[in-house]
Amino acid sequence: MKEPAYLTFANRIAKMIDDGIFKSGEKLPSLRSLHKKKGLSIGTILQAFNHLIDKGLIVSKEKSGYFVNDRLFETFPLPKALPVSLSERSVHIDQLLQKLAFESPNKTFVSFATAIPDNRLLPFNGIKRAIQQTSRDISGSYLGLETRNGNKNLREEIAKRSLIWKGLIHADEIIITNGTLEAILCCLEAVTKPDDTVLVQDPCYYGVMQVLECLDLKVVTIPSYPATGILVDDVKEAFEKRSIKACIIVSNFNNPDGASVSTEGKKQLAELANKLQIPIIEDDIYGELFFKGSRPDTIKCYDTNGWVMYCSSFTKTLIPGFRIGWCAAGRFADQVARIKSMHNHSTSTFNQKVVLQLVNSGVFEKHLQKFRLELHKNLNRTIAIIEQYFPEGTRITRPSGGLVIWIELAENINTSNFQEKAHEHNLSFAPGEIFSSKGDYQNYIRVNYCRLWEKKVEDALIKLGKLLKEELKHPTN
Repeated sequence: MKEPAYLTFANRIAKMIDDGIFKSGEKLPSLRSLHKKKGLSIGTILQAFNHLIDKGLIVSKEKSGYFVNDRLFETFPLPKALPVSLSERSVHIDQLLQKLAFESPNKTFVSFATAIPDNRLLPFNGIKRAIQQTSRDISGSYLGLETRNGNKNLREEIAKRSLIWKGLIHADEIIITNGTLEAILCCLEAVTKPDDTVLVQDPCYYGVMQVLECLDLKVVTIPSYPATGILVDDVKEAFEKRSIKACIIVSNFNNPDGASVSTEGKKQLAELANKLQIPIIEDDIYGELFFKGSRPDTIKCYDTNGWVMYCSSFTKTLIPGFRIGWCAAGRFADQVARIKSMHNHSTSTFNQKVVLQLVNSGVFEKHLQKFRLELHKNLNRTIAIIEQYFPEGTRITRPSGGLVIWIELAENINTSNFQEKAHEHNLSFAPGEIFSSKGDYQNYIRVNYCRLWEKKVEDALIKLGKLLKEELKHPTN
């Protein structure tokens, strides 16, 4: 799908702001001057400027013109990356997770804990039509079992979409799974055995650590830096000093710190995997949820010999409850398909056909454009509240995609202990401890910005900030 002219122009202006060419508070060229210089219609330029206003990058001042939003650069510093050692350790995370309550049936309760989109931000009418159309198939084909690799037409559509990020994925290497976690689990089972060691970044999504614990695998961690992501030199050092059988890397917008690997880093990682013949399991579940420029590339698109096993899904972007994930497993595709078959034979036929309908009809792509815009607006609103109401010394990420913000608080705040107090005030967050294999990040939290923005959400976030200020004075034991 060709990008609209207004969006191309808006992305160009956004990059110039990001690169500091247009500075905080600076006035942008007038509509008329841009019309003359760029050859774009006034309507196209106006549409681009309105898009940038919605994203919080610029503001309109009556009778004065358009200006770079001067609040963009009033930021708390980034959270610190914690030092890690290259020691191997077992993972014990599930028991801790079972003690935490992220949700509540109370209608006044607001959860900032889970990274699942609010149903009201999803294309409800389009999904309903796709379900109805799929169920009208008089052949009843949706009642049967799919092959273990999954619906061929859906796999072909996924392969075509990989062209957006320069991917060269073939439908034959794709296996449809029940979400990204099953894709990661099957990939790990294909290349490891119990007691093997796997490399992950730190902090790391707790769901990945649950999979490692379930498979009785050991873990070695390297730091993820909010500004730059992981460093390839750290990966090389881990490969040299430890017997690593596979590594799991979130290439774009890591959960929880929002970090991404640079294009050069992705190229080097693909080269390293192919040279050393160590599989990289690439988790790119958030890659479609970018806020700047175009869709970021992946490690997989630089893979030459099939050592990168790419995993993603439609869970975070389109229809969470249908659990349609997938992996392009490269040279390991046959093993992964066999393992998937042993677990549950195949993923729901009906669900796959509904997602296929949503992708084919253009509903998915149109939804993504609106969804990214809403998420970016929510991110800016969330950051503005954190800066105003959270305690002094708070450090936050400013992700350029994904669904969550990573927040560092004062060292004397234990966020796991503090969560009970938050629950008493009908709100929750994800404590930092659950993103560490060794119990670090006890003064960190992760909050989402993927809820429909409304007064209840805004009030709950303000309340969280005020509670944290109280906690700073009188810490919970």
